Amino acid sequence: MIKKILSLFICIAVVLSLCSCSFLSARTSYEGDLIAHFIDVGQGDCILLESQDDFVLIDAGEAEYSATVCQYLKNNDVSSIDYVIATHPHSDHCGGLTEVIETFSVDNFITVETDQQTKTWLNVLYAVDNNNVNYIDAKVHSTYTFGNSSFEIMGPYGKSYEGYNDYSVVVKAECGNTSFLLTGDAEKKVEHEMIENGADLSADVLKVGHHGSSTSSCNEFLDAVDPSYAVIMCGMYNDYGHPHVETINSLNARNIATYRTDILGTVVAVSDGSNIEFFYDNEEISVTTSKNDTSLSYIGNKNSRKFHLSSCSGAKDIKKKNRVIFDKREEAINNGYTPCKTCNP
Repeated sequence: MIKKILSLFICIAVVLSLCSCSFLSARTSYEGDLIAHFIDVGQGDCILLESQDDFVLIDAGEAEYSATVCQYLKNNDVSSIDYVIATHPHSDHCGGLTEVIETFSVDNFITVETDQQTKTWLNVLYAVDNNNVNYIDAKVHSTYTFGNSSFEIMGPYGKSYEGYNDYSVVVKAECGNTSFLLTGDAEKKVEHEMIENGADLSADVLKVGHHGSSTSSCNEFLDAVDPSYAVIMCGMYNDYGHPHVETINSLNARNIATYRTDILGTVVAVSDGSNIEFFYDNEEISVTTSKNDTSLSYIGNKNSRKFHLSSCSGAKDIKKKNRVIFDKREEAINNGYTPCKTCNP
C-alpha cells in the first residue's frame, strides 16, 4: 500500500514537473520581421522588441514586476538580450531591470547619464557593472541593428532638465517601411526640442509619452509623428488619472487607433515590414485595427446598462465578462446605455 502511495506521488511530481517545463517554454506564436511586445506591468513601461531572434528590452516596470517580466521573456524564448535600454531612472521604468540583467545574458546597456542616486537606480547600475554589460551613453542619431531591424536614438537633445522624465531615451525602431516611436516619459519640452532639431519623428506606431499624461503629446508633436496607431501603457485606476482626457481627446481628434494596457493587458504589434497587426491579452474585448478606431474611452456595464469613462471609479468593479467597450459616446447611448452620473462621460 505504501509503495502504491509513493508511486502515485512520484507520478504526480513528474506530471507537475512536465507541466512546469511546458509553461516555461510556452509562447504565443507571432510571425513577423519586427515584433513589439508592450508588456503589461501596471503603471509602468516595459517593451520587448524582437527581430529574427535578436532582442531589445526597453524598461521593465517597477521591481515588483521583475518576476512577471522575466517569466514573459522566458515564455518568448529569450535567453540573451542584445540591448537593454533604461529610458530614465524612475522606478516604474527601471525597477525591474536589475533582475533582468542578473537573469539573462545582456550584451549592451543604453541610458542617459543623470545625477539620480536612488537605491533602485544604483542597483541597476551595479548589476550592469557586476555582469560586465557594455555601458553605452545614449547619443542622438546613434543607430543600432538587431535582426533585420534597427533603432535610432531620437532624444533627448539637451543635457540639463528640471525633471528626470525629460532625460528619457526616445527610440525609433524601423523594419522595412514600418516604424515605432517609443518615447518613455519624455514631456513637451523634449518633444519641441526634437521638432526644432529637425528629427524625423514620423512613425506608424507611437508609444504615447508618460502613460498618456497631459504633460506629453503636444499637438505639434502628434502632428509630426502622425501615427496610425498608439499604445498607452498605464495601470487600471492609477492614482494619476492616466491617461488624461486631454491626451485622449488629441488622439481621438486625429482618428488614431489606440490600444491601452490597462484595458487590454499586454499588447503585441507584429510588422512584416509593410503592415502591422495587433494582438492583446484580453480576448473578451473585441477591438478592430482600422484607423477610425478611437481610444477605448468608454466602458459599459452589461448588467447596469451604464457606461463610464475608463478613469471613473465606478468602472473599477466591473468584471471583465460584463465589460463592453464603445468607441464613441453616441455608440453607447444608441445601444441603450445611460451615462454615469459621477464621471458624466
